Amino acid sequence: METMKALIKTDRGPGHLELQDWPVPAIGDDDILLEVKAAGICGSDMRMKKLGNSENLRPPVVVGHEFAGVIKAVGKNVKSFSVGERIVSDNSGDLCGVCEQCARGNYLMCEHRVGMGSGMDGGFAKYVKIPGHLLSVNPHTLYRIPENVSFEDAACLDPICNAYKAVVQESSLMPGQDVVIFGLGTIGLLAVQIASIMGAARIIGIGRSYNQQRFEVANQLGATHLICSDRENPVERISEITRGEMVPVIIDAAGKNEVLEAALQILTKGGEFIKIGYDDKPVGVSLDRYVNKGIRIQGHFAYDYVSWKNCIKLLELGKLNVKPIITHKLPLSEWEKGFELTERREGIKVILIP
Repeated sequence: METMKALIKTDRGPGHLELQDWPVPAIGDDDILLEVKAAGICGSDMRMKKLGNSENLRPPVVVGHEFAGVIKAVGKNVKSFSVGERIVSDNSGDLCGVCEQCARGNYLMCEHRVGMGSGMDGGFAKYVKIPGHLLSVNPHTLYRIPENVSFEDAACLDPICNAYKAVVQESSLMPGQDVVIFGLGTIGLLAVQIASIMGAARIIGIGRSYNQQRFEVANQLGATHLICSDRENPVERISEITRGEMVPVIIDAAGKNEVLEAALQILTKGGEFIKIGYDDKPVGVSLDRYVNKGIRIQGHFAYDYVSWKNCIKLLELGKLNVKPIITHKLPLSEWEKGFELTERREGIKVILIP
């Protein structure tokens, strides 16, 4: 039996991550075998390392869900893809195909979804199998990578599409309007760039603690103003920047519950609060004031076909630049260093190369 090196979550709970010899996936007549060329470390990978308590986790499992590569082999019934094609996965995982969300095409919201890198083997390995059942349910689970887009850039399409959906599809932001983006991690920085592409007027990025690298990247990607919330009052500073008008849209890529309280003072009446980031603690704020100001709270999750189609086109045309986000490229054997760089916030997007 042929084996490969793969990063395995061996059991539930904190830790239990090991680089092991793992069987190369065997494919059936309807499956695709992808040779991974680049895979990104995501915040959810960090949570899996720290907590490992997701109800969808089914160890032992190969982790990693942001990956791109080349088709190594296809089953005899596969007609839509060929060996040698450059491909990126949308991380659908495996889907039921019959629930209401699948019927609507909201595949990432499938009631019975099994996520790649948590419930089924993912991309922190040399090879990953894309099951034929998934391809039959969601033909757009794989996308061809344009020739002028690198594997590393393509492996960032998951966070790119998350940012795109939050800013473009879930908010009503219009050219000439101001926007505040809390959190300058990967998705927050990409949201800055998407807002710039859309023609937002003032793009105000807020970081929880000063990080020169991330602030510089935010400036490079289109932020007009940056606020370090540890050093100055965001509400007062935003009032100064907007001359008291405040803003119609907040993108919360940080997730801390205190952002909800600040948002009440930052948003105009009828404003929108798009929540991407997580905080598992109870919310200690009354929502009555959100009602009185007519503020819409939009919970964000993932992306859809529109996100992927449009973001790939933006990458292909050079209108979206992901290179400043990719701060480190490491071999899979140095996965521990990659996780440490991410945890210490010394890296923005760390790419592992199997």
